[in-house]
Amino acid sequence: MMTQTVETRLRNAGYRVTKQRTAVYQYLLSTDAHPTAETIHLSVRHRLPNISLATIYKAVDSLVDVGLVNRIQRGASSARYDAAVKDHAHCRCIGCDGVWDAPHDAMPQGTPKAFEVVHVNVEFVGYCADCRRQKLRLAPLNATIKYSSLP
Repeated sequence: MMTQTVETRLRNAGYRVTKQRTAVYQYLLSTDAHPTAETIHLSVRHRLPNISLATIYKAVDSLVDVGLVNRIQRGASSARYDAAVKDHAHCRCIGCDGVWDAPHDAMPQGTPKAFEVVHVNVEFVGYCADCRRQKLRLAPLNATIKYSSLP
C-alpha cells in the first residue's frame, strides 16, 4: 500500500489516488530495471488486465510531475522510468539497451554558486559485461587472416 506521503503528494498536485497509479508506482518501486512504459504495461496487466498503455503513460506522467518517479528521456520518443528519485547517474549498454544506476556527485566542481540544480541527468554509455563478451566472440581481438586462402 502507498504511504500517506505519496497519497498526499498526488492529492496536493490535483491527482486522484487510483488503483492504476498505485499499481504503476508499486511496480516501479519493485524493480531496478528502468522499464519503458510498454514494459510497465506488460507487468501491471497481470494485476489489472484491462489497463491500457495510454493509462500507463498518464500514470507515469503524474508520478513524474509530483517527483515520485524520474523520466530518463532517450531521444524524442523513447523514455524509461525510475522510482529512485535521488540524483544519480545511469550506465546504458549500447548492445542490449539495459540501464543501471551508478553513484554520481550531483554538484561538479565549477558549478556557478548562484546556479540551482533541480535535476541531474548523467549517462555513461558503453557495453555491459554480457554484451562485451558477446561482442568479443563475434569479432575476436586476436583474429588472424589466412593469406594462403586468398586468391
